Amino acid sequence: MPAIHHRDPRAGTVYRAESAMLLSPRHVREREFAVTRLGRRGLDPHDVRTFLDRVAVDLGALQAEVVRVRRENERIKRALRDWQSMHARRCQGGAADQPRHGGPGANERAW
Repeated sequence: MPAIHHRDPRAGTVYRAESAMLLSPRHVREREFAVTRLGRRGLDPHDVRTFLDRVAVDLGALQAEVVRVRRENERIKRALRDWQSMHARRCQGGAADQPRHGGPGANERAW
């Protein structure tokens, strides 16, 4: 069963309805289709299975990529928060916290 997503406009995040499940590669692979009563009319079961296997592989790869991107996003957010904190401390501390000899800009001259 595909997940039902709702967007919270205040938070900018996506949340799922409690009763909804994420579609997983296992769900795709194990999906069964009703057999038609009229003989060979309808879809070829082999073609359906081949397609579902391909979809499952792609879905698994996409889910792994989402996990990787979320981790990277958290890493970048942490780095940004750290930088903002450091920058705020430097701005509040004034010139006393600025690097002296050998720091960034040490060789630059004000003309």
